[in-house]
Amino acid sequence: MLNILKTAFMKKGIFLPAILAILLASCNSGTQNKPETDTATTGVIDRTILPLSAQRYEGKVDSFYQTSTANWNPVMPVDAPENAPNVIIIVLDDVGFGHLGCYGGQVNTPNIDKLAKGGLQFTNFHTTSLCSPSRAVLLAGKNHHQLGMAAITEAATGYPGNFGTIPKSSVLVPEVLKLNGYNTMAFGKWHLTPYTAYTQAGPFTNWPLGSGFERFYGFLGGETDQYAPLLIQDNSFIEIPQKEGYHLSEDLVDKTVQAIKDQQQGNTGRKFFTYLAFGANHAPLHVPKPYIEKYKGKFDMGWDKAREEVFARQKTMNIIPENTQLPERNDMVMAWDSLNEKEKAVYCRLQEAYAGMLEHADAQIGRLIDELKAMNLDQNTMIILVSDNGASQEGLQHGVTNTDRYRNYNPETVEEMYKKLDLIGSAATDPLYPIGWSQVGNTPFKRWKQDTHSGGNTDPFIISWPSRIKQPGIRTQYHHLVDVVPTILEAAGLPEPKQVNGINQVEYPGVSMVYTFDNPDEKTRKQIQYYEMLGSRAIWADGWKAVTWHKPGSDFRNDVWELYHTDEDWSETNNLATSNPEKLEELIKAWWVEAEKYQVLPLDDRRYDRASDPTRPVAAQTKDIYTYYPNTAIVHPMAAPVLLGRSHSVTAYVEITNSNVNGVLMCVGTEFGGWTFFVKDGFLSYGHNNLQVAEYLVKSNSKIPPGIHQLRFEYTQLSQTERPSENTGDVRLFIDNRQVGELKGVKTAASYSSMTGYGLQVGRNMGTPVVHGYKVPFEFNNKINKVEVVAN
Repeated sequence: MLNILKTAFMKKGIFLPAILAILLASCNSGTQNKPETDTATTGVIDRTILPLSAQRYEGKVDSFYQTSTANWNPVMPVDAPENAPNVIIIVLDDVGFGHLGCYGGQVNTPNIDKLAKGGLQFTNFHTTSLCSPSRAVLLAGKNHHQLGMAAITEAATGYPGNFGTIPKSSVLVPEVLKLNGYNTMAFGKWHLTPYTAYTQAGPFTNWPLGSGFERFYGFLGGETDQYAPLLIQDNSFIEIPQKEGYHLSEDLVDKTVQAIKDQQQGNTGRKFFTYLAFGANHAPLHVPKPYIEKYKGKFDMGWDKAREEVFARQKTMNIIPENTQLPERNDMVMAWDSLNEKEKAVYCRLQEAYAGMLEHADAQIGRLIDELKAMNLDQNTMIILVSDNGASQEGLQHGVTNTDRYRNYNPETVEEMYKKLDLIGSAATDPLYPIGWSQVGNTPFKRWKQDTHSGGNTDPFIISWPSRIKQPGIRTQYHHLVDVVPTILEAAGLPEPKQVNGINQVEYPGVSMVYTFDNPDEKTRKQIQYYEMLGSRAIWADGWKAVTWHKPGSDFRNDVWELYHTDEDWSETNNLATSNPEKLEELIKAWWVEAEKYQVLPLDDRRYDRASDPTRPVAAQTKDIYTYYPNTAIVHPMAAPVLLGRSHSVTAYVEITNSNVNGVLMCVGTEFGGWTFFVKDGFLSYGHNNLQVAEYLVKSNSKIPPGIHQLRFEYTQLSQTERPSENTGDVRLFIDNRQVGELKGVKTAASYSSMTGYGLQVGRNMGTPVVHGYKVPFEFNNKINKVEVVAN
């Protein structure tokens, strides 16, 4: 090697590239170098990111180009296998087994129905029963506890099975596909970033672009306002859309189509992997009014009758076996005939909003499919459509029109919601339907989202791939989200990756479903699948299922297990625990084996109170003084300082150059709750919106004069009231340390819009207005140098 270098340097005209080429050539004989054919077939290596010294160079390097032979292999991108399909995964949110038209549901979903008719419609497919865990399993192909996703990311507890962070030993499938010649793009709901990384400073390791996607447009958390969403583009928070008539579902499909067209017109011939995760049909149930009106009166028969109708339709359509029985009404659901007229009116309107939102999402899916056809991409594109869990029970008995009130233990009454009947589904509401309609959406199963009975985890699953699937129809084989990644890799002709980016990978526990494409009646190849969610547990093995629902706060050792022969008892109605105790004990033991294997333990039934654990890390460091600047990104609620229930002050350093001073200095929240510090018509003001229950406003007794000033409000916490969600405090306004206003007895909630909200904004109020004293965005029309926040 030294002689080669010495000779090279002595030759006149040899430049650094030539020396580098000599180095490359001399390294080819090393045992650490794999043949190029290996890099193309291992499914784990992208030659464009390997160090050049590790590449095989098969050209000839001489002193001059006339006598040398170039070879481009080391820098050419890997191509996907020739017959590999494009892949699109469409994820619906909180859509149960009995919602879609093609599953016997009451919602009109013609475009999804067409996908099912022309492809494979699975009727025995299962999820984890909660959103973050399901999305992690769907994209990584490992069980959710293996991925540190026992629950949603915000509910991380500090145990291996629930760190809320996906380890790089289980990379997501877009990373594998990207390294094998695919372009990768994601749109919509993510909810896989650890809550500690909800900041504009990252870390971005588990944001979409750190997880194998090359492009991203969507939202990080579990839900967002569909009319005014808090959005991320790639690694940056962007401004909230202000377009009239805007809806997120439409925007997501617009962006998806645009990105695919951009990718195609690049003329590279590369395949694409697209992940499209709608906010629909998670709360808030936001949808244009015409879609709601289409369902007016359709649900007036009530949820008991509706459930029977869906059940009958499922049998007629062969979605469920003929011998399936409809379980009795769930304990938490009131009989429809026991309700009064106002209750029925409110509950029906909330269900009409849900149905309208789902049909609206279906229409956007139809637009996407039409665009694929127009681009001649429909035949060799594999579209997978799935929901993340069963229908949601989070609306409880009555439903809500302001979810933040529900989260603050101050739910609305039916009387209050009845007054808003015509507003439900609009931007003025944040709705979710009552639990009775959730039961209908999960027909024919028991229970709902968050549970390990079938209502929580048996979901619609459709695969469409016209050029490959020649025997479309219903498939009844038992499968789970953990089987999707192996299916994609087999369909693409790619092996299971053993190592990715230098990190050894955990083996996939799933089973590819490709065998079902050509063998409709073949017995399922899956043998076992465990379940655990918030303390409830289940296990399926060879057609039998043991399951226990755990009451939060109770002793796990007192949980009662049930036993079902699901091959014969589709809807879990005939409990065999007493008559076949040996089988039950066998399955319970098997559950504990799986729990040890996949780091399920310790069992934990905590929900919202996980966030109050004092050992939990925070997204952003605690400071004595927090400093913020105008024209910067919105600070996510997870990364903003905790001010509610604490005394605090906010000081804006401004330069006033004219007498017509208007605009927001700083605000937190939405029209459903929050506070705003602003100037209107020259008067300094503070407004507080307590969950739309009460709105407080105080303004200065004099205008702000021209010049350089410090504008401040101080909130002094007084005491906590009987209601644990409310706090009371006094507010004082200051201009240059001179008190100019005061308001006593301001009541605040425990949290504002931690899921849907916009966090902390400086210099404007994008999205929805925190108070009704101004119209958004109400940008400050003079100069803000900085704003300081002090939390006592």
